[in-house]
Amino acid sequence: MAAAAVATTTGLMGMWNGTKDGKEDGFIDWASGQTNVHNPLEVKIEVEDIRSLNPQPNYENNGYGIVKHKSSLTPEQFLAGNDPEGKKYIEDVYFKEVAELVKQITGSDIVVPYVFRIRQNSMKAGEFAANKLSHAALPVAHVDRDAVTGEDGVREILGDVAEDLIKQGKRYAQVNVWRTIDQPILKWPLCFINHNGVDGWGYDTHLARVYPTNDPRIAIRGEKKHDSVVKYDPGYKYHYVSKLDLDEALVFSSFDSDVTKVCPHGAFWDDASPDDAPTRRSIELV
Repeated sequence: MAAAAVATTTGLMGMWNGTKDGKEDGFIDWASGQTNVHNPLEVKIEVEDIRSLNPQPNYENNGYGIVKHKSSLTPEQFLAGNDPEGKKYIEDVYFKEVAELVKQITGSDIVVPYVFRIRQNSMKAGEFAANKLSHAALPVAHVDRDAVTGEDGVREILGDVAEDLIKQGKRYAQVNVWRTIDQPILKWPLCFINHNGVDGWGYDTHLARVYPTNDPRIAIRGEKKHDSVVKYDPGYKYHYVSKLDLDEALVFSSFDSDVTKVCPHGAFWDDASPDDAPTRRSIELV
């Protein structure tokens, strides 16, 4: 019996491209725009559609996957999240929905949603490497936290409970729930980087650190010593979900104390995107 065909697409994804001064670490001053970081390396990728894979990646085994999940919020309520009243509504209602979903998927007794971001992306492929894209701007492959900032984050959110988890060697993670807001995703879908085939993949070996100053993102996400940008490796495999719909969500570890389960990710330019594809509007919550 012939194996089922795996659907693929091609596209571009940004990755670490080194520094202008040859230093190992990067920096950026958000106030002045000064940085030693080169524009992202444009990596041509072939991306497998998770919908066509058998078995499909899932959170338990791979640290990422697609799930059925219908939110009670309307597109208008999500898009109002940048206003104080809309933000509070998302925190009161959507946070509870996501906490329950993450508990079901991970089996964890401790789930604390703490921040969300609304993304809108209408760029075209030719704008991919424009100067306005920095190391920390989408679409650049990254993890949200590494071994250092991940430990800092769990201490910030959980306090004394975090110390017990760390001392006991228990697994902890920053779980990201990512979804479309108003229509199926046809432009800049999210790409997962599977690093299972890369020997010795780790936070210290395959991520570059970029240290920010005057960082306006602190008001949204809190303090973080540095950003973590993915270095290219030929052993990577790339996965995405075609036409992610409103009753679906992507769930993945954007940091994980089990490094085999952390999922590097980022938006990628899909060559199959229609010329008239609408602006991508998405919300992620961790």
